[in-house]
Amino acid sequence: MANFRQKKITRSKTLADKLKQARLEQAKTLEQASLATKIQVKYLEVLEEGDYQKLPGNIYSKAWLKLYGDFLNLPIDELLLDYKIEKSISDKLTKVSAPTVKTNNISAYNILKPKVLKFLWVAGLVLMLLTYLAWEINNTISPPEVTIFEPSNNFRTSESSITIKGQTKAEVQLTINNELVLLDEDGKFSQTINLINGLNNLEISAKKKHSKTKIIAIAILRESLE
Repeated sequence: MANFRQKKITRSKTLADKLKQARLEQAKTLEQASLATKIQVKYLEVLEEGDYQKLPGNIYSKAWLKLYGDFLNLPIDELLLDYKIEKSISDKLTKVSAPTVKTNNISAYNILKPKVLKFLWVAGLVLMLLTYLAWEINNTISPPEVTIFEPSNNFRTSESSITIKGQTKAEVQLTINNELVLLDEDGKFSQTINLINGLNNLEISAKKKHSKTKIIAIAILRESLE
């Protein structure tokens, strides 16, 4: 087996699917696998069926997965992670279904077949994908955050100009009273604005591509010296 490279396995399949598919693709029989791994054929069949309730325990199951995964040249860490997730789902479903089992020979195993586990696995992945897409869309259209370090709103000064300092994201287009402001690579900016006597209303506008516009209004009062 040293001449084989480990084969990557996809997350859309159950552990049972991955084991059986890998064995069939390599044209190996359960008897050959049993001879090489010292695992009884009936337990190899259980692993390939995903019927974890028939395994003697986690210690044996994990040890057999390592041996079988090595025999099939599959990544052991991924197999063990799949087993942990699917075994947890199987255990929870067993607890939920146990009180409702009647005398009509319907066992909890009917609920825990690989097809059901595969459906739950895919449904979980779809839910995660939809959540990520919703977050991405919200992040894209949400107005960018802008922090103004100085001056504060309703600031008073006798100077003829004032410097606006702040920070936002580097990809943001920022203007002060419709005048484009240059940002450094960290999104920081420093812009000097000339003031007129009396009240000066400054409008800071920030927008990313496809996002809504963030508007910040600052009032600066220039007091004349008598």
